[in-house]
Amino acid sequence: MGLFGWFTKKKKNEEVQIARRRQSVLQDAAAAAAFAEAGEHETARTMLGNPAGTQKILVVSQDERISDMLADYAVEMAQRLDFELVALNVSDAPLSMAAKKREEAAAIFQNNCRENIAALQEKAEKNNISFTHLVEIGREDEVIKKLHARYADLRYVLTEPDPEVARKSEGRIAIPVFNLGGNQRAAA
Repeated sequence: MGLFGWFTKKKKNEEVQIARRRQSVLQDAAAAAAFAEAGEHETARTMLGNPAGTQKILVVSQDERISDMLADYAVEMAQRLDFELVALNVSDAPLSMAAKKREEAAAIFQNNCRENIAALQEKAEKNNISFTHLVEIGREDEVIKKLHARYADLRYVLTEPDPEVARKSEGRIAIPVFNLGGNQRAAA
């Protein structure tokens, strides 16, 4: 049946079949959001093609610990979106040191990070959120780029707020959130 056949009167014993056409990502997201708002969370997940808990939020700190404020925000966001958490402590300080001191500084940094991650890990486990912890030595942007390539389902990156901005914000501190885009498995 041609295009104009849709507009002609339906003939006897002929059924009209409508195949679902692929909408734009924004239209799919808007439709899924409408279902989610109506309480149909499973339908929304199915529409987006992302099973629960498969996408990840990367929580980044350039320090040996992740602040309580960032940890609380990350757990709340992961719980709301039904995402997994990947915590990353990253430092480039050892890179500027001599080889022997670099290894010592990296080992100390890694040990301190592992000791300080317990609070975030407990919060995630308490809320049934899948949790992974990574410690990397390198420049933050390069490490995130490498992790983005490794984890195809990495969706958001949360970072510690800028201390200067936090000081000036008078108690209303915004957590920087970076959206890495949709599910990248489709492109692979």
